[in-house]
Amino acid sequence: MCWKRGVYFATVDPNGTSQTCPQCGAHTGKKELSERVHYCDECGYVTDRDVAAAQVVMQRGLVAVGQTVILPVEEGCLGTPMKQENPTARKGRPRSTRAW
Repeated sequence: MCWKRGVYFATVDPNGTSQTCPQCGAHTGKKELSERVHYCDECGYVTDRDVAAAQVVMQRGLVAVGQTVILPVEEGCLGTPMKQENPTARKGRPRSTRAW
């Protein structure tokens, strides 16, 4: 589908993403699966482990296509809740699917 839409698609190496700090790039060491918080001793960056891994994957993808990496924390939007809405959803009372 990407080529139909004119969008570039590439895979990145997912190995070690939970062991890399997305803020400074330091190696933070292997974590147990029960450890859910990413903490970097080098720069003090703290976030959810999955969020940190996703940020590292995003950075690797942006570097692969030669774009500048701008972290959400730099833009001040980290932690801002975002809601994805169904574009076909209608306002008002939901219809009942029950036959009377």
